[in-house]
Amino acid sequence: MKIVRNHVIPVSTILLFIVIDLVHPSVISSPSLSEDTGDIRFRRFYRSSRRVSRAATAKKERIWPEGIIPFVIASNFSGEHQHLFLRAMRHWENYTCVSFVPRQAHHKHYITFTVDKCGCCSYVGRRGEGPQAISIGKNCDKFGIVVHELGHVVGFWHEHTRPDRDMYVDIFYKSIQTGQDYNFEKSKPDEVDSLDEPYDFSSIMHYARDTFSRGAFYDTILPKPNSGFRLEIGQRVQLSDGDIRQTKKLYKCAECGGTLMQESGNLAIQQPGMCVWHIISPQGHTIFLNVTGSTLLPPTTSCTNEVDNVISVRDGVSISSPLLDRVCGGSKLFRTIASSGNRITIQVQSTQPTPSLPFATYYAICGGPIYANEGVIHSPKYPESYPPNSDCQWTIHVDENSQVAIEFVYFHLEQHKECIYDRLILTEGSSKVLKKNGKETSETFCGQIEKKTIVSKTNQLSLRFFSDNSVQKSGFELRFSKELNECATDKNICHHYCVNTVGGFKCACRVGYSLSANGFSCDSTCGGYLKASNGSISSPNFPEMYPNSKTCVWEIEAPEGYHIFINFTEFTVEGMKTECAYDYVKIGDSEKLCGEYDKPLLFTTPKNRVRIEFSSDSSVERDGFFANFIADFDECQNNNAGCEHVCQNRLGSYVCACNPGFILAEDKHNCKEGSCFFEVNAPSGEINTPNYPNDYPKGQNCSWHFVTTPGHRLMLTFSSFQVEEHAQCKYDAVSVFDGGDDSAQLAGVFCGLTPPPLLLSSSNELYLTFSSDASVSRRGFQAQYTSVCGGRLTAESTPGHIYSHATFSDSKYGKNQDCTWSVRAKSPGRGVRIQFSTFNVESEEGCQYDYIEIYDGSEATVESLVGRFCGDIIPEVISSTGPELLLIMHTDNAEEEKGFVAEYRETTRSSSTKRTFVSRTRHNPLEEPIHDRRRE
Repeated sequence: MKIVRNHVIPVSTILLFIVIDLVHPSVISSPSLSEDTGDIRFRRFYRSSRRVSRAATAKKERIWPEGIIPFVIASNFSGEHQHLFLRAMRHWENYTCVSFVPRQAHHKHYITFTVDKCGCCSYVGRRGEGPQAISIGKNCDKFGIVVHELGHVVGFWHEHTRPDRDMYVDIFYKSIQTGQDYNFEKSKPDEVDSLDEPYDFSSIMHYARDTFSRGAFYDTILPKPNSGFRLEIGQRVQLSDGDIRQTKKLYKCAECGGTLMQESGNLAIQQPGMCVWHIISPQGHTIFLNVTGSTLLPPTTSCTNEVDNVISVRDGVSISSPLLDRVCGGSKLFRTIASSGNRITIQVQSTQPTPSLPFATYYAICGGPIYANEGVIHSPKYPESYPPNSDCQWTIHVDENSQVAIEFVYFHLEQHKECIYDRLILTEGSSKVLKKNGKETSETFCGQIEKKTIVSKTNQLSLRFFSDNSVQKSGFELRFSKELNECATDKNICHHYCVNTVGGFKCACRVGYSLSANGFSCDSTCGGYLKASNGSISSPNFPEMYPNSKTCVWEIEAPEGYHIFINFTEFTVEGMKTECAYDYVKIGDSEKLCGEYDKPLLFTTPKNRVRIEFSSDSSVERDGFFANFIADFDECQNNNAGCEHVCQNRLGSYVCACNPGFILAEDKHNCKEGSCFFEVNAPSGEINTPNYPNDYPKGQNCSWHFVTTPGHRLMLTFSSFQVEEHAQCKYDAVSVFDGGDDSAQLAGVFCGLTPPPLLLSSSNELYLTFSSDASVSRRGFQAQYTSVCGGRLTAESTPGHIYSHATFSDSKYGKNQDCTWSVRAKSPGRGVRIQFSTFNVESEEGCQYDYIEIYDGSEATVESLVGRFCGDIIPEVISSTGPELLLIMHTDNAEEEKGFVAEYRETTRSSSTKRTFVSRTRHNPLEEPIHDRRRE
């Protein structure tokens, strides 16, 4: 068996065994890499059989029969990962005739998405020994990388291993990392079959120029100077035309037909012979096909025995799937055929078709009754964004005396706190509601949900999905199954509590006990039930370090009508304050706490009971925590303590407060109209008119001055809007100004019942005013504001600043961000100077994942690119040759880092700008390179 490691890259030549694609060279760069490292199960075998497996390269048994590749995704992958994998598989299906299908019981050979020690690796072609792994490890979870790894699964080797590669590329062996040169070996002519396709520099299976390089600036593989190819090799964006042609040849795809994933379309025969169409819709959809034989010649004998001029419709993924119907030529009537699942295959054999006329139309319909004990439901067009104005309803029926369990595998709809735009509604059985606590209520979901499971009360559950005509997101994948309550059966052997879970149950213990190793008995431990008006709690062993793998739960109860004040005087728990992934303290339903605090932490409970949980993992210990608690009577519960608007309980007392637009009167209880001016400095939030949702006061004048992080803009969205109507808004009105006060550019004046459109500022300031006259008043408005990256900036002699994200220093930058800043000098004849003071962007050789690009000019062109930067070394100062610089930030859907801060100002124009394309990352000094071919 031949085993190949590579840096996350590239191909095209077929059928070998296993390919290991490692993303970060730091994983493999050490010349003394031992067999205890991540590639242990591959390296030993490789050393003993380095050339043997080459003989198997072109074996046709490695091709997946009918191009059908069953798959399983390991449960440890997140919903985002599963969404990514499906997108990559659909990419292959969209351009070729291979099909990726969820593995069924009859599939003996299939691929399993998993995380292995090798990082990014896959067998090449069908192994033929049952399940085979495709490993997508850390930093491999990028669309292009997954498409690349699936290329190995389909049956392709790296393009640069072709026997004829020396005619097209140069290999610089002295620039290759020690021990990695075997990745650049050529295959023998009898080991691979390039299927008469020319060498493909653009293949997604091609190595990049610096794959396995000994260091930055050193190339390992480059197109020959006379090749005429000038673009970057090793792209990870999409299949190339050559990849597509070669796959079609390898799997003998029909020359006529194709794969269709749109919601509807027409089918027409363009040439005689055999044509095959594969129609794929999301799971939980039904495909309806209207078909006629009028464009084909009629049968010479009978339709039953006809071989030519026949349309066969198959209920599934291939021409071997069950036959739904057979339509012979000459039939003018349309037949409507429905699939039982989400795929349908149409095979046409014709001699003299009429190419100008479609012989069939199809459309995919979401929703309908589902009679099954398990399955998957997708939103329309999934894994792509769902379309506007969708309305889908599914009703799931499982076996009697069972329940329906719904697992949210992936869920991303348009966000709104009341889910009034796009939403998914769950209803129990045929009652159209979920019954909770004897009351009929509905369950509505929107926004993003990472992991969630819902279990019905009966064996029926209805789902209805709506989308409006504006924003579309990537949708959802829901997995349903039949569920039984094992806690109600004799399987329940728990000593204290039995908690039913999907597919099983687990035992739990009362407060002050922990679950023993056998999983059902309970042992006395830390924590406990405390019914007292005051006391203290601490982590185990405090003030010494707490132990590993410990869970403690305290339940504190005060008398009725009291709140509980909790004061942590000491707090040192493993973890970052923003990411408590290891050890934590959790108070009630609040966020987890971790990290080190040098000041006391004070919490107030909303009721007279609170649950405090402490958990430590199996590794690092810290000093822990100490907290005092005291019960305090809530004066606000009796007649609001006399406060007209808001009563706020304090330890031993209370204070009154007023709604926006009002201030406390002299008696400190009543409220009167006051100054209605608000400075808004948070990067996102919500505002509303005084007294909202009740009618706003008459004769009111209010102003909001929004200021967000420099280098960002403000987006304002009105979710509710009722202001007295007038054609010119002369009575009551909302005015929005694109700047810091009412002298700035007017963005619009609004009134009536129609919400204003989405408003986006041109700078980091926005000004809003609201005025009402002395007559009619209405409900007013509620609006949400958020910070948006990018914009047009003016460089002056005094410095300005750009922050990578509005919450810089509080959190890392977000995923899937694309931000563009255009910085132009204010004075004629001057240029722009940019200098970074902080820089921390996900590192990768070549900067393909997260990166900052700077262009010398107003457009992002190859010629104007100054450099692409990532890593944690601050780039050099950059000055423009003209009046403008363009700064672009791109982040993918995986790793996040701290971000950057850049200072810009006016300067003398540079005579030239040095161009670089590097990953700026700190690493140990490299040995002196042997090959000194540096990039200019």
